[in-house]
Formats: sequence, structure tokens, C-alpha cells
Amino acid sequence: VRTSLVIFATIAFSVLIAVNVIYFAGYTMNQLTLMGLAAGFGLYVDNSIVVLENIYRRWQQGHSRREAIVDGATHVVLPIMAATATTLIVYAPFLYLTGEQRVYYLPLAVIIVLSVLGSVLVAFTFIPALVGKLLPERDPRARAGDRRPPFYQRFYGGLVGRTLRWPWVTVAVPVLLLAGSFYLFDNHVTKGRIWGGWGRGESTYIDVHIRLPRGSDIGRTDDLTRFFEDRLGEMPEVRQFVTRVSPTSSHTRVTFPEELEHTNVPVRIKEQLFAYSLGFARAEVRVYGYGPSFYGGGGGGGNYRIQVLGYNYEEVRSIAEDLGARLERFPRVRDVNTNASYGYWGSRDRATEFAVEIRREIAARHEMPVSRLVSQISSAVQGQVGGATIKMGGDEIRYDVKLEGNRKIDLHELGKTLVLTPSGDPIRLGELVDIVEHDVLASIRREDQQYERTVEYEFRGPYKLGDVTHKAVIAATSVPPGYQVRKAEGYGWWSDEDKSQIYMILAVAIFLVYMVTAALFESLRLPLCVLLTVPMALIGVFLLFFYTDAHFTREAYIGVIMMGGIVVNNAILLVDHINRVRREHDLALKEAILRGTMERVRPILMTSATTITALLPLVLFSPSANANIWNAIAYTLIGGLLASTFLVLTVTPALYLLFERGRNSVFDSVDFGGMAGRGGDASA
Repeated sequence: VRTSLVIFATIAFSVLIAVNVIYFAGYTMNQLTLMGLAAGFGLYVDNSIVVLENIYRRWQQGHSRREAIVDGATHVVLPIMAATATTLIVYAPFLYLTGEQRVYYLPLAVIIVLSVLGSVLVAFTFIPALVGKLLPERDPRARAGDRRPPFYQRFYGGLVGRTLRWPWVTVAVPVLLLAGSFYLFDNHVTKGRIWGGWGRGESTYIDVHIRLPRGSDIGRTDDLTRFFEDRLGEMPEVRQFVTRVSPTSSHTRVTFPEELEHTNVPVRIKEQLFAYSLGFARAEVRVYGYGPSFYGGGGGGGNYRIQVLGYNYEEVRSIAEDLGARLERFPRVRDVNTNASYGYWGSRDRATEFAVEIRREIAARHEMPVSRLVSQISSAVQGQVGGATIKMGGDEIRYDVKLEGNRKIDLHELGKTLVLTPSGDPIRLGELVDIVEHDVLASIRREDQQYERTVEYEFRGPYKLGDVTHKAVIAATSVPPGYQVRKAEGYGWWSDEDKSQIYMILAVAIFLVYMVTAALFESLRLPLCVLLTVPMALIGVFLLFFYTDAHFTREAYIGVIMMGGIVVNNAILLVDHINRVRREHDLALKEAILRGTMERVRPILMTSATTITALLPLVLFSPSANANIWNAIAYTLIGGLLASTFLVLTVTPALYLLFERGRNSVFDSVDFGGMAGRGGDASA
């Protein structure tokens, strides 16, 4: 218990050091920086565990307390510094991030770097000093008693012995596992999304957004909002709705009881609200649905977008409309908009107009001239009952007299408006005309002097099926030379520029890890033995994302970069200790590998267990695998550490054997004696 409390104190000291530096550096505590502190809890104790375990093992072997502390801490300085360097060096390329990714992930990297540096300081000062008070003094002349190794060490010794007997078979197993896990990952895991692009969390709710033209008064907005509130109040399935109204816009969020969150009831209610929204002119009403009932998709706006580019506007429009017609044939596709456009901050600028189509046969039957009908419709819409000029201060000013409430246009009421025929008979306007809504061009967008048109639609179904359908539709669309159909970027998806940044950072991080390990081992081959831990860890990442049905989002890529610096630590500790055993003891290669791995199995298992356990709270209390922003990072680190821990303890010794046996065979093939017999310098 006492030693565990000593290790646990490392977390407090590391966090305190990091928080003080953060304060003076001017950073703030937010969701990402707090996630960095939480994700690093397991890392903070790793160095202390290695130091304490090495001291304790030497004390168990019969060394005095002072010898165990001094030698135990001294012998792990180099591997701990190298392991810490690989953990932190992967964050150096974060300095080259730009835009949104720099804002998000650079503070995260700074937090982890500062905290881990603090943990190194604690591991080599606080831990040895306090352990000296905990370990009882031992007579240096006394021998350590024979202790039977624990079960896990006996089991592990037999397992490593078999892997060293068949090293090529041992290496082939993770290669096959990597290929199989990647197949599952590539075909069944949703990739490339940005967290939050498919709805906000896993609860089902509906958002109703109302926007009026600039200059509208809050009373008009409130009246329009109350129309929807009255309809919602009549629905027993609705648990609660909350509304916020501003002068030109309002937002209403509708929530449902838990027993209805996975049913089609919210979908039907959203359809009703969407139907109500079509009856208003001069007001933009949008209805969106989120959560399991909608499979994360929105409504009224769509969750997929396709861009059409070309130099001829009419041809671009024709391609977009043909694409929309094909999309409407899919039973899961709804709300296809072939003329979608977006304003600032991602606001949808879909523009519509209401056209009056006169039923000429009925108008002729009532002897209603078209000009007279148009005049009466104009008066009904504009509300004008008179207009004249008046002189004020020598200037003629035109004025109009309009009825109160003329700014409110209800299409249903407009259809009930009475108009007079030439004979003086009243007739409802709805009998003479049809009022039809048409999409119109909200804005003209050009990219590289090409016209751009966006086709937007809502796919109701699982994410994976929606992604497959989206890609298939784009691939099946044939366009003339000079025109292009592509997936729209920036709407819940990564842009190519962001992807290239992350791939560049990942490549630079791996190269930096190689340089650090090459300097540690003074070798160009042994660092490969360490770096191969990364693809081993990817096996766990692929399988965990596959079995949890989690999305491999942008944060997951960041998690892979972090994982690359963490999972190599165990391999560094193992390879460095095997090298030390070979230097200090005259043992054969296999015996040195077996002894070195047996002496390192306990700290490797302990550090991996603490890191994984510290990450579990980030995912255990989430309602689903995609509920919050740090799920993807936590899943990546947990999966990578689980797989790498097992494979480092089994496959890395076999890789070390293959690398070193190949090097020795090269030197063994040189006949130095023959060279001396032919006049060479034998001493050389």
C-alpha cells in the first residue's frame, strides 16, 4: 500500500508542475487541455514504476538498501530518458499544424509534454528519496533466499522459449493478424469524419430554426415560433421543448422520453414539423433531427453533400439535377436539394420562391381576366389599399396605406382570400390558382473560375451504408471532359489539406523516434526492432474500432501519433536491458534474450496496466462509442497498448534474435585467420 501511494503521488506532482507552467505560459483549461491531463495520468506513473521496480528487484536479489537505490535508479536513466524522448518527440511536429488543428491539438501536446517532463523529474528525485525510507535495511553479507518465481513469470518464460525456438513463425503471426485486422477496419469502420459532424451526442432530439430578414421585430419572430410551440404542445410524445427567441431568429429544441429515442416516433414528428415549415413565406424555417432515431443525420438540410464543378453553368445545373434525380430513387434518401448553398459559419442559405400558377380554364369559366387576377393577388400579398404623394417641406413624398399585419403572409390564408370576378361574384383565390414553391439560386459560387453547385441530401440509415452509397453515387456519375463531381469537404469530413498535415506529422514523428532509438542503441538495425511495435499496436487499434463500432475520426489519427510515441517505450526498455545483460554477463544470445525479457516482464506489465486503466474512465462512462471528442483518442491508445504489450513480450524477443543472429553470421563468415596467414595483421 505504501509503495502504491508513492507511485500515486507522482500524478499529483506531475499535474501540479504542468498546471503552474501552463498558468505562466498563458494557456487556459478547456475540454482539450483537461483531456490531455486525464489521458496522461497513466504516463505520469510509468517512469516512477520502472525506477521503483528496478530498485525493488535489486533489493530482492540481496543488495543493500543504498546499493539497490543507487544502482537501480542509475541503470534505468538511459532507457527512461530515451523512452520519454520518444513519447514527447512525436509532439514536436505539432508546431507545424495550421488553422483549426493547431488551435485544437497544440495545447493538448503542450499539456502532455509538460506533465511527462514533470513525471521524469519526480521519478529520479522523489521516488528514490522516499523509497529509501520504505525499504528495510539488509545486511549486505546476507544472500537473497531462493524464491519460486510467480506463475506469470514461469508461464511467460516457457512462452518466450518457444518463440525463440521458432522466430520466423512468431513474426509471421502478427503479420497475418495485421492484414486481417486491416481488412476488417478498412471495410467496416467509418473513417475520415470530424467528431460532431453527424449530430451532437447519442440522445434523440429535434431542432427547429427560424430566421427572418434583417430588421424584423422580435414580436413577429415570437409569433412564428409560438405557432410551432402550439403544435408541439398537442403532441403527447414530446417530453420537453426549450425555445430561445431573438429579434431575427429563434431556436427550439425538442426532446423525447428515453423509451422513444430508438423508435420512428421522432422521425414522424420531424416530418410533421417540416410540413408546417413549408407554409411560411419571407421566413426561413429549418427542421433538423439528431440521434439514434435519425442515425445521427439531420433533417431539412441533409447529411451528405456532393459538389459539381464546371465552366458552363447550364451544364453544371444539368449534371446536378440528373444526380438529384438518381438519388431520389434510393428508398433511404430524403430531402434532395440540387441547389444547396452555405453562408458564413455553415449556415444554410437555401433560397425559395412561391410562384402563382393560374388555372386558366377555371379563370375563363368565371370570365376572370388574367390581368385583373394578378392585380388582386398583388394587393392581397403586398397589402396595399392606396398610394399617393404628399408635400412636406416643399418635397413630394410618396406614401402607401397598408393593412395591419400585412408583413405576415400565411399561404393557407392566402388561398382562402376572396377575389371578385368582373360580375362581382366572390370566389376563393385557391380555386383559381396553385401556389407552388420553387428553389432559386441563393448565391453564385465559383472555384478556380469554375461554377460550383452542391447537391445535398439526407440519408436515413447506418453511417457505413450511407458512406458506401455516397461513394457509389459519385463513382457512377459520368461527366463530360472538364467537369468534376466530388465529395464536398468541410462538412463533417476532413479536407485533403488537413489529412496531408496529419500524414506529414505521423511520418516525421516516426522518423524522430527512429533517430532517438538509433542514438540510444548506437545501431541502425535495433531501432527497427523497436519501431515495428507500431504496426503491432495497430492490430489492437483496428480490432477495437471494429468491435466497438466507433468512428475513426480526426481525433483517432491524433491518437495514432500519440500511440506511436508510447508503445515503443516497452520495446526500448526490453531491448536496452537485453543489451545490458549481454554486456555484463557472458551468455549465449538466446539465453541473454530470455534472461533480459524475464527481468523486464513485470515493469512492462505494470506500466501498460496503469496506462490502460487510467484511460478507461474516458470511455466507460460514455453512452456510446462516439458520444464525445476524446473517445476516439482513448480507444486508439487502449487498443494500441493492449496489442503492443502482448506482442512486445512475445514478438520483439524473436525480432531481436533475428536481427542480432543475422549480424553475427555476417561477421562469422569472415576468415580472419586466413587473412593473417596471407600476411595480414592478426592483431587487427
